[in-house]
Amino acid sequence: MSQFFYTSSLPTGERRQGVIEAESIDAARWLLLEKGLRPEQLQAATQSQTQQNAQGKTGLLSELDPRNWGRVKSVHIELTLRQLSVMLRSGLNLLSAIDTIIELPPSRAVRRCYLDIREKVESGSSLADAISEHKGFPKSVVAMVGLGEESGNLDVVMRRSAESMESIRQNRNAMITALFYPTFTLLFALGICVYMIVAVIPPMKQALDALGRPLPAMTQSLLDLSELVVTYGPHFFVVLVTIVIAFTFVWLWPPGRLGIDRILLRLPLIGTILRCGGTALFARSMATLLESGIRLVEGLRILSRIHGNLYFAQVVDSARNRVLEGGTLADSLGRGNAYTPMMIKMVGVGESSGNLVETLENVADFHDERLQTLIKQLSAMIEPAIVLIVGGLVGYIYIAFFVGLYGAM
Repeated sequence: MSQFFYTSSLPTGERRQGVIEAESIDAARWLLLEKGLRPEQLQAATQSQTQQNAQGKTGLLSELDPRNWGRVKSVHIELTLRQLSVMLRSGLNLLSAIDTIIELPPSRAVRRCYLDIREKVESGSSLADAISEHKGFPKSVVAMVGLGEESGNLDVVMRRSAESMESIRQNRNAMITALFYPTFTLLFALGICVYMIVAVIPPMKQALDALGRPLPAMTQSLLDLSELVVTYGPHFFVVLVTIVIAFTFVWLWPPGRLGIDRILLRLPLIGTILRCGGTALFARSMATLLESGIRLVEGLRILSRIHGNLYFAQVVDSARNRVLEGGTLADSLGRGNAYTPMMIKMVGVGESSGNLVETLENVADFHDERLQTLIKQLSAMIEPAIVLIVGGLVGYIYIAFFVGLYGAM
């Protein structure tokens, strides 16, 4: 194998140069054309050019070292999938499209990720195999990309994958946003109350005891609470840490996690939200997979891995086994009592009419809207409750403090 120094240009007009290995100059020219590069100058590489190329590869390998990789955000994966879809639809080949993302990445982690993907694709791997080694790409996206490569509809598949990821992300973010403000407010208020009880009330208790006067019942109860917290606070902290550690072990233990996920689905409002979100996730993802050409059984296998709730995953896995035995999808999913009855009935209608994809899309749209409504209801219920709790705690401490202060004067 000989080495050849080349100067070439991309369809976008960008110029590139480097060293390529090939059996002959004609073979090197064909290799460049396969990579989407238009050769402008091609000649045998000198020793200095070969050394520079080796140094460049060393730097690239260092950058591709998994220890140097950062976490690739889901929103960045969505963006790059949309970019690839647009560029492929416009006529760029895959390597040129990946090069464009590498040149203008949304983050350094994305650049490292796509540098690794490009290296694997150049070495002969399929795009699906290349992205499957990166956790930022969901299993459903990997399967759809593989099918898109086989069918030649890679641009369409990437666009659908990005849309599916965006819908899932928006639902998750809506839930986090609805719970963040009340949770932060409650924790902040509890921190202030604990600080006052531990650091402010004990000196006040000493001053009031020195006066030798009887205290109002409200103030006395606050002083008793402060003494209780100061005396047994370390014990309470140890018990709390023990409970958190025990819960973490139960959560990491698959049977325990399954039990917790099943209990969460039975809670009054939280369970309804989780059930609605899981239904929307299943319907949207399954519609996207089926529309991309993936078989129903394979789609069920993929969905059993992307569900965050283990009970949903167990129901989908059981449904897959029943479908393999000849059962219908609606009957198989309905036995677990995990998804909403509406989806089960609509899936049955879609199977009977042969229009399952459109039916699932309609189910997903309905449950997405329903989920947003439920999240708003949850937020509307939590915020007044938090205001009452925080106001009651802070008000109790301040009133008891000033009542005792005026009573001692």
